[in-house]
Amino acid sequence: MTHHKYNESIIISITEWINNNLDQRLSVNDIAEKAGYSKWYLQKLFTRYHNETLARYIRRRKLNASVNDLKHSGTPIITLALKYHFESQQSFTRSFRQIMGCTPSACRKRRLRDGAKQQSGNADNLCAQCSYRQHESSEPVSVSSHGTAQTVALHDAG
Repeated sequence: MTHHKYNESIIISITEWINNNLDQRLSVNDIAEKAGYSKWYLQKLFTRYHNETLARYIRRRKLNASVNDLKHSGTPIITLALKYHFESQQSFTRSFRQIMGCTPSACRKRRLRDGAKQQSGNADNLCAQCSYRQHESSEPVSVSSHGTAQTVALHDAG
């Protein structure tokens, strides 16, 4: 049982470190080395604790942090992509759309609902807290059981 608690404290420590260093290049290999585990074992522990892979967690947290930048600054999207260490604006936009369900530019245009501003640091998906209804979009988005956004095609029956 002590070993389980030790592993849990390592994962909590690594998670906090990731959340405090989102503007750094965060690789699974570097994080595993920092934790003192093989990357395979760390990924297994992390997935067991968080119910998502380490890489996906990092990507989601970086994208969530970028929402704050989109909402509260005029920083160009390419600059945000580079700040959060995405390879290009296209890969940033693709990841953003996959996880958040909209593009960075669409996110920037929407306002956070009143209650969402106080919760912005803890939310898993700030874009879901926008004063935007997905059915108003020209491309409706649904969220799969894995938490990824998928465009839903609408076909006219007539």
